[in-house]
Amino acid sequence: MTLRVIPLGGVGEFGMNMMLYETDESAIVVDCGMMFPDASILGVDVIIPDMSWVFERAGKIDGIFLTHGHEDHVGATPFLMEKVSAPVYGSPLTIGFVSDKLGEFGMRAGADLRVLEPGKAVTAGDFTVEPIHVTHSIVDSMAFAIRTPDGVVIHTGDFKLDQRPIDGSPTDMAAIARYGDEGVLLLVSDSTNAIYEGVSGSESAVSDALDRVFSRASGRIVFTTFASHIHRIQQVVNLAERYRRKVFFVGRSVIGNVETAERLGHLRVPRSVRPGTNKPMDFERSDSVVVTAGTQGEPNSALTRIALDEHKTVALEPGDTVILSARTIPGNERAVSHVIDHLYRRGAQVIYDEVPNIHVSGHGYAEELRIMINLARPKYFMPMHGSLRNLVRHAEIAESVGIERSRIFVITNGEVLAVNPGSASVEEERIPTGKVFIDNQFEEIALPVVRDRKHLAEDGFVIVVVALSAHTGRLAREPEIITRGLVHVDTSQEMLEEVRDLLTTLVTEASPEEVRDVEIIQEKMRAMLKRYFRKRYERRPMILPVVWEM
Repeated sequence: MTLRVIPLGGVGEFGMNMMLYETDESAIVVDCGMMFPDASILGVDVIIPDMSWVFERAGKIDGIFLTHGHEDHVGATPFLMEKVSAPVYGSPLTIGFVSDKLGEFGMRAGADLRVLEPGKAVTAGDFTVEPIHVTHSIVDSMAFAIRTPDGVVIHTGDFKLDQRPIDGSPTDMAAIARYGDEGVLLLVSDSTNAIYEGVSGSESAVSDALDRVFSRASGRIVFTTFASHIHRIQQVVNLAERYRRKVFFVGRSVIGNVETAERLGHLRVPRSVRPGTNKPMDFERSDSVVVTAGTQGEPNSALTRIALDEHKTVALEPGDTVILSARTIPGNERAVSHVIDHLYRRGAQVIYDEVPNIHVSGHGYAEELRIMINLARPKYFMPMHGSLRNLVRHAEIAESVGIERSRIFVITNGEVLAVNPGSASVEEERIPTGKVFIDNQFEEIALPVVRDRKHLAEDGFVIVVVALSAHTGRLAREPEIITRGLVHVDTSQEMLEEVRDLLTTLVTEASPEEVRDVEIIQEKMRAMLKRYFRKRYERRPMILPVVWEM
């Protein structure tokens, strides 16, 4: 029997993490995440993996295992569960977040959600999965030791080897080493920070940096981080208690995650920092802390609305302090920069990732990746999570600690690694993979629609209406031309006259047969206008010709 390892997302890219492990008769899915679109993908709220390969084998899936609660690992789970009825496994916080998400979709009733505990293995078809506690930027994160008919696979999920974690619970390196002593067939490991040498900073260092900010702040403090970063939020709550400030949680995602984390015992918010109102403006500026999301400059986030002075309950004044405690995801730099500029316009002091230790990564650097490989001592190695350069760099790290190059496999989404105790190879057949675009109504948007939107945004559109006489087949009146996003108003009149003349000439010189065939005359109009705008303006607008008889 041969184990097949198939990445459907997150290998060769950041986000949409999803891995399939399968034998002839059984399969499990590890993680099912999403990614957020960049500014060029208009009208799209989230992007999820193309799961058609999994849907075709829905009856073969014996379990869905989630390493932790970040959206890039769990955000697409409801879309998977629509067609795959397998149980979903995860830590208490992860299952809590997934349950909340299923509630938004109206899918909570009947969902088979099962809580995992580190060290307690569960069996799903041909696989036995033991959760292993790891440290990450969200509590309750896990790696998985997956026992298969061919051997043990260690799937690290996102991890770091923080020796001073906020909750006092470091990565269980002893469990990894125990499997290393037993023999690990394959290590599949997080490559997010493989390009950085050394070790990642400790979360405890952030607490020290935030303390320095709190001690100097005289006005209101607005703190923003990822809504799921419970450890970071706990640090702010602790500092608010120390400096006698009230904490206001603002934004649906933050409020929901805080409530879930409190319910599960992962967050402690003492009475002394709970305000008696939901309006920060009811308190002196020096007595309040606002915790919200929006670190990536999302247009509808609370932080963006605060920066634009459009938020209902939070307003900034000169002397207030805004802390952005998160890294900027590649592609979001412009949006984040705009938000920071607007915050400065409000007179706030803005503290972001240029300040040392205001944020530390939840992913291990190169030295931590070396330690993970040395603990597991795998026969074969496969990097995951990140762009191709991250994967290649992680492969170089593995080779540097003694794994033969022939036993290291750098693959990307859709490629299949077939592995057994005697051999490992990449199959010739590639699995269909891709992206599925979802709008804010949780409806799928077809790729051609997304392309059309981008086309319209970049080059505008032209609508031409030609009215023909039903009796003669010739122009009944001058062509009408409507344009948007194409040329400046000062030059539009000249362009309209030229286009009108071209259309008149085209119809006048067309044969009677062409004029009577609407599709032919429309296509001739479209081709002629494409040539005109390309040569005259070096633009490629979307052209919509309309022909009607009167």
